[in-house]
Amino acid sequence: MSSLLEVRDACVRYPQRGGLFSRTLSYLEAVSDVSFSLEKGEILAIVGESGCGKSTLAQALVGLQPFASGKYFLNGKSVDLKSEKEWKSVRNSVQMIFQDPYSSLNPRQKVLDILSYPLRYRSFSEKECFKKAEEVLEKVGLPLVSLEKYPHEFSGGQRQRLGIARALMTNPEVLVCDEVTSALDVSVQAQVLKLLDTLRTDLNLAIIFISHDMQVVQTLADKVMVMYLGQSLEEGKVEDVFKNPLHPYTQALIQSVPTLEFGHPPEILSGEIVKSSLGCVFAPRCSLAKEICFSQRPNLNGEERKIRCLFVNQDA
Repeated sequence: MSSLLEVRDACVRYPQRGGLFSRTLSYLEAVSDVSFSLEKGEILAIVGESGCGKSTLAQALVGLQPFASGKYFLNGKSVDLKSEKEWKSVRNSVQMIFQDPYSSLNPRQKVLDILSYPLRYRSFSEKECFKKAEEVLEKVGLPLVSLEKYPHEFSGGQRQRLGIARALMTNPEVLVCDEVTSALDVSVQAQVLKLLDTLRTDLNLAIIFISHDMQVVQTLADKVMVMYLGQSLEEGKVEDVFKNPLHPYTQALIQSVPTLEFGHPPEILSGEIVKSSLGCVFAPRCSLAKEICFSQRPNLNGEERKIRCLFVNQDA
């Protein structure tokens, strides 16, 4: 049985330009050799420090950034990464909810226009757009009078609900949530997270949940992928990874989470972030690193529990 969404060996690069005519001099590899699968109704969390490639991967999954290489499968069907026609079909099923609820909504448009745009672009009638907008507003817990209002008339939490409503307009199978609660108050964060979990259950949605909040990830997600400098270093079920983190970087992330336990302050990972084309990307900061780690790049090995390390056994 094929997965709902499967990505293999994904690579995303940014051109580095310079010179008189701003020619491409080199490429910055923001995502490298990332693979994962997602089933219906499942939540996959992606965690890691800022700059690890989480948001770049999220944008690539919905076609906002081009893949340099890799394979992309939706419902078992291979997607031609160079075909705009096939990407248009992908966007019907894979929708993104952005981090900032303030800048992701057009301040000059009413809510009805914002919600209707994805369907009007797909040649739906005004009547169909209005009916669907009413339906999704009810699902996200906003009154129908919201359709005639502008974004500035809503609170941050309500704006994020509008972002979720817009994503639901095309009846997607996958929601890509990029730090959707980071700009919200704590009490509002809980409401938005509860809404996402309810939608996951009611609509059988799969969710890719990108977050810095390890406690939220532990509570909400089914699986977790830990990224560092564009690579996935550890993957597995949430309870397994949090109970027994195997990769040194995963251990450092979990140990850095503040707790209320007296006498046990968070441990901050030290060392310089250095990206090299050779060896393990985490080697300069790793307590287990040996000479071979700086010259030999490890592969991601394992089945349900995957580890990218030369000295850690995924079956440990």
